[in-house]
Amino acid sequence: MPEHFIGGHPALDLANAVFDRRAPGPDNELLKSARDIGNWFMASELADPREAAAVAEIADEPFVERVHAVREASAKIFGAIATRNAPPAEALGSLFGSAASGLADGAARLNDTRPAMAPAQWRDPDAVTAVLAMLSIEAFYTLPRERLRSCPRCHWLFLDTSRGGKRRWCSMRVCGNREKVSRHRELA
Repeated sequence: MPEHFIGGHPALDLANAVFDRRAPGPDNELLKSARDIGNWFMASELADPREAAAVAEIADEPFVERVHAVREASAKIFGAIATRNAPPAEALGSLFGSAASGLADGAARLNDTRPAMAPAQWRDPDAVTAVLAMLSIEAFYTLPRERLRSCPRCHWLFLDTSRGGKRRWCSMRVCGNREKVSRHRELA
């Protein structure tokens, strides 16, 4: 859904690929299968329909768990930065490990400094997880830390691109409105 892509960078959108980080419900997972991951790649515009379909066909069961591991490492790193804390070294090390294994065995390659894959590589779980890890590493080094925010309601991450740098909510339409309704009920 378009409202799931509010981060301002694919690494932040990946970290947000749960319904709620602050108060996770019983069915909080958005990336339950390779098909969901393929759909996420297409919706994030990192893959075309054919490439996303190739990801969706990956039958390697640990693949989904490995994508979750990259996502959670990214969430820990960018969540720490958004709250002005030091990012956990273990999480960054995990991302470097995923990226390095994909590059070392030739599963993924680089186009300048961005990850790139040939059509056949979209079927390779090592290449796909390496690309996600490389995107998060690239974001770690390039995103403006002073503009990285965490929504106080759902803890989704986003880049504050507002002119005054005072954006508070991941989405005014979702969390902002929910907060306003909550405050209105408290006053009533």
